[in-house]
Amino acid sequence: MPPQPYKILVVDDDKSFLSVISEMLSSLKDPVDVQTVRSGIECVQFIKRNAPDLVLLDIGMHHMNGLVTFRFIKSISPSTLVYYLSGHSHKDAQNAVGMVPADGYFSKTHFVELLKTHTSLVSILATGKVEL
Repeated sequence: MPPQPYKILVVDDDKSFLSVISEMLSSLKDPVDVQTVRSGIECVQFIKRNAPDLVLLDIGMHHMNGLVTFRFIKSISPSTLVYYLSGHSHKDAQNAVGMVPADGYFSKTHFVELLKTHTSLVSILATGKVEL
């Protein structure tokens, strides 16, 4: 019996970024099931119905940002890993991560580069561990 796919939810209000990341994650050697949503509200609704193994969460979204969304995710599904993604400056993102710590953090650019050079999700996630 093949291994169960690793369930990933990518949350970002940028539709083109979601498309690129979803396609790149699906090309990893690990079996993955990638789902996408475009807002914090959609994310919370998804988490209530499903328990993904990993959420890749944009920090800067309209209406409900990633920091607020993170708190909802952890209250509904404490065992779900949450890694922030940010297109903002490293310092701004680190300040946000310092206020509401997640399991890890990537700049969007760095995450895309890692997806191009790594074949394993485990090795990618290990590079995004938050050390504050």
